[in-house]
Amino acid sequence: MHAEENRIFTAILTAAVILGAIITYFIISILRHHRKNLALHKQNILAEVTQIEKERARIAHDLHDELGPLLSAVKMKINSFELTEKEDKIQMEKTNSHIDDVLKRIREISFNLMPNSLLRKGIIPALKEFVDYLNTNTSIKFYFKFEKDLKLTEQNAVNMYRIIQEAVHNTIKHAQATGLRIEMHTVKNNVVLSLTDNGIGFDYTKESEENIGFGLRSLLRRTEIMNGKMYIDSEPGKGTTYTFEIPL
Repeated sequence: MHAEENRIFTAILTAAVILGAIITYFIISILRHHRKNLALHKQNILAEVTQIEKERARIAHDLHDELGPLLSAVKMKINSFELTEKEDKIQMEKTNSHIDDVLKRIREISFNLMPNSLLRKGIIPALKEFVDYLNTNTSIKFYFKFEKDLKLTEQNAVNMYRIIQEAVHNTIKHAQATGLRIEMHTVKNNVVLSLTDNGIGFDYTKESEENIGFGLRSLLRRTEIMNGKMYIDSEPGKGTTYTFEIPL
């Protein structure tokens, strides 16, 4: 009987080992499949965002370097006419004013699509230019604190710039804030970006459970592309802080 019990125990143990091996194999297969899907998803997002940025850069170049000079040339041609009638001069002044408005709008659109300073000089000069533009054209007071020697790859610089653009857009549109502080610095091997406003805030947990809007989805996608992490700290009446940790 003792030998029979040993055989039963051995059979059960063998079956358990085989079953454990099968379960382990399936778990490993599922994890590998999941990682492969995540990698493929990330590659698809990266390809999509890269294509979008290329198209934005092309359109910005066309507006800034082709359409802008063309309108300027038209304005110079119009102003070369010698007019004697007062009514004609008034119409010329109105036409010049309209052309100036169009040129200004073209520069704004080109700047929003792809600021030249971002690709020529890097993210810090581009952000300083962006903050100056915001302080001139919005009622919110923007502050920018940064690390002087901060350097990013061109791809990460573009993604970080887009993250800041989107967060600023959310603040202007929804926060009812009077001030926004933007800070960028390095901590160990990460770039830490934070944007803090003094607006009305919102219930982030509730918002994320009910529906993630396009703006937040865009922030998440950009962060994911850079293998980073995003944190949002917000409560009704206490403002909002966006924090991004991006590996160098």
